[in-house]
Amino acid sequence: MSEMSLPPFAVIVSYRVDDFDAWKAVFEGHEAARIEGGFLGHHVNRTENDPNALAVYLAVGDVAKAKEYATSDDLKATMQEATVSTEPEITWMIPVSENIVWDRDLPAALISHTVENFDTWLEGYNSPEADAMRDAAGVIGHAVNRSSDNPDLVVIYHQAETFDALHALTSSDELRNVMKEAGVTSEPEFTYHTGGMGKMYAA
Repeated sequence: MSEMSLPPFAVIVSYRVDDFDAWKAVFEGHEAARIEGGFLGHHVNRTENDPNALAVYLAVGDVAKAKEYATSDDLKATMQEATVSTEPEITWMIPVSENIVWDRDLPAALISHTVENFDTWLEGYNSPEADAMRDAAGVIGHAVNRSSDNPDLVVIYHQAETFDALHALTSSDELRNVMKEAGVTSEPEFTYHTGGMGKMYAA
């Protein structure tokens, strides 16, 4: 597990590709363009039951440059070359905490929901009781992000050694009770992925 300095911004871009190997080759070949576009690194997540459905986390150093790049003709052409077959879903975020495993593929759950009061929710998330619950459930890496467009929207990332551990946690009454006490105001959305291909770019 690595505790890393947090980037000022981040984004998750979700879409489906027709050919993952073709996408990977194009994605890796355009690293220089991402660096020029204000990005600091990436972490690729492939959906549990559809490995061609991706959720790509990108650390962002310059959000203005990154947003300009995200709407550029160059990126549109790159995505077409990379066999992206669906309209990307984009969530711009402010990283709050990060302690995840970067150096190997692991099952992971992305959890998003709104909260009544972010500071109150974060205090509950960081409580010893919540830490003990995650440890007992087999969570070995986790990160918290807050939407930059909706400050009440939280995006959480949990890693474990097995999908069974993650499914057991996210379906548990204990987690639902903890969420309720912390002021979660929407039905949580859970998606499950194999997370890997993590890399921070050289300065």
